[in-house]
Amino acid sequence: MNSEQPDDRTGTGPRAVELVTEMARRFRAGDHEGAFALLHPRFRIQQPASLPHGGWYDGAAGMAEMGTAFARHWSRTIGEPRVLDCGDSAVQITEQTWTAAATGRSATVDVVELFAVADGLISEIRVFQQDTHALLATLDPDGR
Repeated sequence: MNSEQPDDRTGTGPRAVELVTEMARRFRAGDHEGAFALLHPRFRIQQPASLPHGGWYDGAAGMAEMGTAFARHWSRTIGEPRVLDCGDSAVQITEQTWTAAATGRSATVDVVELFAVADGLISEIRVFQQDTHALLATLDPDGR
């Protein structure tokens, strides 16, 4: 670390990369309650507006609502996450295969998530799917 830059980790709790890694571990283990415990009280998450479950969601209840909205359209498998340490923020990259409930069609895309941390908890996630057009095409029974 450069001596001109203060160590912004001092006394702030776990680093973002540690929180993101732990959240992914808990979700993979099926511990949704434990994963939600890592969310800041003013947590918010954003999905691309072009997706049926797109927009901003607030709090753990909002994240659960987003998950329910997603599940109306798709199921998914998520590959092993790669988490990049950015100090008080982190970037998670995963390969995800989304399968449409109505058509059975699937698409595999990379998903990049930007995580922000406040008060030692995850305060914001912004999600960027590599190709929303490919994901939306899985919903089209005609395959367009």
